[in-house]
Amino acid sequence: MEQKGSTKQIVYERIDILLPLAASALKKKDEKHAKRYVFLARKLSTRYNCRLDRTRRAKFCKGCGLPLVPGLNVKIRLRKRTKTAEYLCSCGCAVRFKY
Repeated sequence: MEQKGSTKQIVYERIDILLPLAASALKKKDEKHAKRYVFLARKLSTRYNCRLDRTRRAKFCKGCGLPLVPGLNVKIRLRKRTKTAEYLCSCGCAVRFKY
């Protein structure tokens, strides 16, 4: 049982390494590597059944697989009435989070 917990901890550490790498690759205009890093992070989470929390899910687009970098490929809009933050990706996909 102890081994499973340590495996999940290692997976979360690797995901936390891959997502910033993806964002830095996108800032260097390297979309291919950025998509690959996000793909690897998502694959790790599904293979080892590690659920991504809200902060990690907000770092990439489910539609195109690119990391969300404000000002570069995503617009953030705050909706007062519904109290949600809306992340609009350049591919047209929108992600909403309560605030």
